[in-house]
Amino acid sequence: MNSPRRRAREAALKALYQTEIAKTDSNEALYQVLSETVYSPVIEAVAKDYLKNSKAQEVISGKVEEFLPDFTDSLSSYPHESSEDLPIKVRFLLEKHFPGVTYNRDLNDETQKLCSKIGAKFLKLSGTEEFAKQLVNLVSENLSNLDATIDKTAKNWSLDRIASVDKCILRLSICEFFYFPEIPVNATINEAIELAKKYSDERSHEFINGILDKVSKENTLSKAERCRNENSNEIVSAEV
Repeated sequence: MNSPRRRAREAALKALYQTEIAKTDSNEALYQVLSETVYSPVIEAVAKDYLKNSKAQEVISGKVEEFLPDFTDSLSSYPHESSEDLPIKVRFLLEKHFPGVTYNRDLNDETQKLCSKIGAKFLKLSGTEEFAKQLVNLVSENLSNLDATIDKTAKNWSLDRIASVDKCILRLSICEFFYFPEIPVNATINEAIELAKKYSDERSHEFINGILDKVSKENTLSKAERCRNENSNEIVSAEV
């Protein structure tokens, strides 16, 4: 099952890997990944459904092969259209690719339904986007500490010897250990193993499982205790 959190982890992994290899900005990399792998397939499916069911003669007889990629790219890219601007953008794209389109009652209804469906898809994907952003930002902000944890745990492996994709999976997972107390440790490890099986070498999931299992056992505080302590320290610091 490709849950919202799994999609978010995959997007975060791809963005962090791109940042690691190409030295790009992590947020820019994430926006590109979200656009291409999360939003684009959904918007394309909505657009195909619209074209299939449209009753507007200009749309039916128009050049849909040019409309579809332009519509998908335009509405998948960042920043996303606001709910107020979405109808304007949709109408612009319809008029661009289907000259002479007439906004009679039927087409107005079709356009309104299309915008409503896109808005609902954006809302549904917002949780995936938000979790991916949290992961990427927390990994970027705490990179030195995460890498120190990996380096300390993988005693026979220096960071330079660990494959970049494996490092990114380990960073994501240890980040979850430390900063997402609501996610069970076993769930984090299982997700890391699935990511390694999908994106890394054949035996990488065994290596990653071993490192994460050791990190979780050597961590004397549970994630919930760690976060409570960090919050307490912040309160004490504020009072001082």
